[in-house]
Amino acid sequence: MTTITFNCPSCGYLCAFKDVYAGRRAKCLRCNQVFVIPDSDGQKAKKVIPPKEYDEPLPGYYEAVLKNSWRAIFNFQSLPVLIFIVFLTVVKFYTFHMNYAIPFFSIVIYLPIGWIIAFFVYGGLFWCYAEIVCATAFDVEALPEISFGEGIIGYIATAFKTLYSFAMALFIVLLPAIVFIYIFRVAGIHNKFAIIPFYVLAAFLFPMALMIVTISRDLMLLARPVYFFTPIKKAFRHYLFLTALFLFALFLHDISPIYKDVINRNTGVIYANILAAIAIQIPAIVSMRAAGLFYRHFACYFKW
Repeated sequence: MTTITFNCPSCGYLCAFKDVYAGRRAKCLRCNQVFVIPDSDGQKAKKVIPPKEYDEPLPGYYEAVLKNSWRAIFNFQSLPVLIFIVFLTVVKFYTFHMNYAIPFFSIVIYLPIGWIIAFFVYGGLFWCYAEIVCATAFDVEALPEISFGEGIIGYIATAFKTLYSFAMALFIVLLPAIVFIYIFRVAGIHNKFAIIPFYVLAAFLFPMALMIVTISRDLMLLARPVYFFTPIKKAFRHYLFLTALFLFALFLHDISPIYKDVINRNTGVIYANILAAIAIQIPAIVSMRAAGLFYRHFACYFKW
């Protein structure tokens, strides 16, 4: 692991970061300028212009989500990340049904290849989702550039950090459900419907948790309830719309076809299902942009 040194694009202060952080956003210790860490020594760091601070929310949230998102997704600058998402989706379609086991005499040896593929696929997809949220929050009207630092090592590091952040966000919103499941078991309560409201609460809070981990990148903020509920309370209708988009994207992901489901069908049906799996990524991207736009339009309500 090496160190990348470069000058702050604003004040010229000499900055240094480990190479695994290449392509990530960071802040200058002298002037607090936010920038993207370059890939090599001496390379110019790209400035990140923070959203303007307003005393009131910006208008046009619904139009920005439903109309402007299409221009942001389908343009030449967004093409590399779209190709990357399509590649991961196709890999997921063809590989997630396989039985990774080797018979050895009377013993079956199970290989971790399936877990490895899942790590690479979901790590890459979740990284794209996280970067879309963050880039949109900072007024970027296109999908973000792809940069994983030093090859496969940079990809692994990025995938691990992204999956960890998503897992922490999911754990925090599921914590009430986890606690009450434990209490119900101790008390001998076996009514599975009693826990449904806590799952509904988790689904409702997850978009806000995702904004916290992807935009602020400070996982400690997940432990501060005020950061969850203040923006939700002050922009409740818009947040309900955001949650609906997330749930719709999640529903489509759950019904997304894989090769195992159509393996005995003709080639045309298989290709149609591949196209359907790819098309399902569009609502997922729109929902991530909606989260970034929620922060951009209602930044005055966020305390971080």
